[in-house]
Formats: sequence, C-alpha cells, structure tokens
Amino acid sequence: MEPTKVLQELESLAASLSVEVRYDDLEGPGGLCRYGGRMRLIVNRALSVADRVRVIGRALARLPLDDVFVRPQIRELLEGHATGEGQEPV
Repeated sequence: MEPTKVLQELESLAASLSVEVRYDDLEGPGGLCRYGGRMRLIVNRALSVADRVRVIGRALARLPLDDVFVRPQIRELLEGHATGEGQEPV
C-alpha cells in the first residue's frame, strides 16, 4: 500500500476513534495528548509522509482497537508499533 494511502487510512482510523489529527509547526515530531476532554494528535507539518505515518501509527497503537474495524495491513503496521518493531508502510 502506498504511504499516502496508509496515511489516509490512519487519519480515518483516528477520526473513528474520536482523535482529532492536527498538523502544526512543531520542534519535534508530535504526539498524542488530551486537551479539553478530547484526544488530539498533533503532528509536525514539516514531516514527510513516511514520518507522519510513523508518528500517527505509534500514537494509535497505544489506543484500544478491539472494537474498531482496521484493515489488515494497517492493523499489522499498528501491531508492529505496539511491539516496538515499528514496521514501515506496506
């Protein structure tokens, strides 16, 4: 799967988990936070698509995904991040 498609899938998954993804100017890569009672994932807008996939994948891998449909390739990527393997987009 192309990295841009993987990124779109991850952004859609985040939305289905009620996680707002925002791209902003940051010094670091970004990460997941809770603000005003809502989960937000802030990502450095200067990152490449592959780096955005890594940041979002690591963040979403920390969330419970048992009750959410996740495409097999995306689930594999997230499980890799959860176990520390940090697989690249397929």
